[in-house]
Amino acid sequence: MGNPFGAGLGHAVPVVTICRSALRGSHKPTPPCRNLDESRLYAATGKGIGEPPELRDHATSTYVISVGAKRSNTAQVIDQRADNSGGFLMDRRQFLQLSSMAALSLYTSPLRGLQTGGSPARQGPAKKVMILGAGISGLAAGLELLQAGHDVTILEAQLRPGGRVYTLRAPFSDGLYAEAGAGRIPITHTLTLDYVKRFKLELDPFFPQSGADVFLWRGQRQVVPHGHDPDLTHLNVNLTTEERAVGFGGLAKKYLGPLQDKARALPAEAWPLPSLAAWGNISLGDYLRQQRASPDAILYLSQGFESDSLLDFVHDSVSHSVPMLWKIRGGNDRLPHAMADALRDNIRYGAVVERIAQTPTNVEVTYTNAGSHHRLLADGMICTLPFTVLRDIEVRPQWSTNKAFAIQNAYLSPVTRAYAQTKTRFWEADGRNGFATVDQPMEVWSPTYNQPGKRGIVMSYTYEDLAREYSSMSEEAQVQRSLDLFEQIHPGMRDNFEGATTWSWLNHPFSKGAFMVTKPGQFRTVVPYLATPEGRIHFAGEHASPWSGWIQGALHSGVRAAREIARGTA
Repeated sequence: MGNPFGAGLGHAVPVVTICRSALRGSHKPTPPCRNLDESRLYAATGKGIGEPPELRDHATSTYVISVGAKRSNTAQVIDQRADNSGGFLMDRRQFLQLSSMAALSLYTSPLRGLQTGGSPARQGPAKKVMILGAGISGLAAGLELLQAGHDVTILEAQLRPGGRVYTLRAPFSDGLYAEAGAGRIPITHTLTLDYVKRFKLELDPFFPQSGADVFLWRGQRQVVPHGHDPDLTHLNVNLTTEERAVGFGGLAKKYLGPLQDKARALPAEAWPLPSLAAWGNISLGDYLRQQRASPDAILYLSQGFESDSLLDFVHDSVSHSVPMLWKIRGGNDRLPHAMADALRDNIRYGAVVERIAQTPTNVEVTYTNAGSHHRLLADGMICTLPFTVLRDIEVRPQWSTNKAFAIQNAYLSPVTRAYAQTKTRFWEADGRNGFATVDQPMEVWSPTYNQPGKRGIVMSYTYEDLAREYSSMSEEAQVQRSLDLFEQIHPGMRDNFEGATTWSWLNHPFSKGAFMVTKPGQFRTVVPYLATPEGRIHFAGEHASPWSGWIQGALHSGVRAAREIARGTA
């Protein structure tokens, strides 16, 4: 779920995972890219003040940086921080929190044999393999197959690698950057961390290690010391007497603790767990209402994902929740750029797939590149395209009935992000770290807390219905609405405002959504068929793994699909 893109693809809470937001953002009047990568920065006047160069320039060895003493020192600080985690800011979605060991034990099986460093066993002669998409899963598959001696060609529609792992840089001043896609790496995602180590990248804690957060609820603002609940006596909250007694920090345990305990006690099986099938037929919101949770409790816990299946939430809670989240120093897309640099002769950028056809002996793709039509034949294929994109591509012969249903009905959550650049990080002067919790389905981050310079960035990360609404707005309207919110959180924002930009994964033509979310009933009708091969076509992507919405899911599925082909199952 995320963290996706996502997908994960975290909420505005230090030292806590946040479910599906890992891949976890432009609107229709201004597309998210000049056919591909473009973002526009709006000045205080509302006028665009520039367009960034192609990010392909960043796919160089300059992204490969050394791991040194700083990383060890940081890790030590974070470990100490994790030991002291607690309180409201950690507990906002406590039902998504487990110990690191509990999360690891549940997902040990899918990771066995998938760590980097070993090559997949090849059976028979080398194969010619095409991969659709140079996102994380496509790159992971390409590296595996290339290492095993196969002939690999990756077709990527954009002019950059990474897919929904994408860092915005050019719109901002002084070398500042912020994530448009995947934002966090849980400490338990060992496969992701193995790739980070393999490409000699450094990590920083995702959340600031000091400073207070802001809690904004129904127009009332509190500055809350880290690790503390807001003072409910001074907030207009619609909670029951019992809910007030436990506070926001106790809501997760009250309503979802028993489900966590039951799921945690089960053996490590591949999801979905048959014994929990009933949870897949009810939404999170309906379950909470059955438990007589108040509207504010539901809003606080679900953060816009009320229609998500209960099993999907429990799934995340027992597999993705950790006391520590990381980000890659310099931007998370340094990982896909480093991976792509090792595959530079195997990637065709600007290749937009129009048709897929297979016979008993090969697979053929028709694609366009710079206005010209091309054909590519291969022995097998790995398709990493989001199903929201794949469903619009002609395929012959037609998918099997179950696969076609999964492709047509897989749901990617809409996500938008709005970024405001400020002259200074004025909030830090008052002891605030820039992060906030609000009464809307969104998170508020300050990604520049550990970046050099005096300027800062405050950004919103919006989910589901609110994200869909934002995606339909003009960029100027979205910026103004975001600034209104940021001003409530950090008074003085408009006085310090220099410019803004937005991102919408829903409006991006090559994603049409941010990360996979499972709806009630789909653990029976969709999930079992996400990763199943169709003849010579194999499938990868965050949606086709136990870690939907996270970089780990993309990596895991890419390696898995590559090894299916390498072992002769194509």
